[in-house]
Amino acid sequence: MIPQLLAAANGDLGHSHSVSDALPHLGGMLMVICTLAILWGLCVLTTKLVGLIQPPAKPAPAPVVTAAPPAAAPLAPDQTPPEIVAAIAAAVAAVAGPGRRIVSIRSDSSSWAKAGRQSVLSSHRIR
Repeated sequence: MIPQLLAAANGDLGHSHSVSDALPHLGGMLMVICTLAILWGLCVLTTKLVGLIQPPAKPAPAPVVTAAPPAAAPLAPDQTPPEIVAAIAAAVAAVAGPGRRIVSIRSDSSSWAKAGRQSVLSSHRIR
């Protein structure tokens, strides 16, 4: 610590400000950039090779709708609205693909929620 303080007092910390002193750092940066460029090129090459091996699947033709859908019947209080069913069906089709279908949509049973609330509330001590 004391030699550094003496060097600081004299104004000589052993630092040089020439370009030749920065060359190792610049070379390291160049090496990192070149390595990243090579990795990027390998990713692009792999993508192109996989595209040649497995051609993209042709999308299935959209079904033709000819008749207008029937009018919606009033919902019972425990039924899911058709907008929610359509949103869930769209999400399933987007994630799982067109070969999947929704068999049923049911609301959660409230007995589990009641049991959970009861266990949480019974675990608290009343003061």
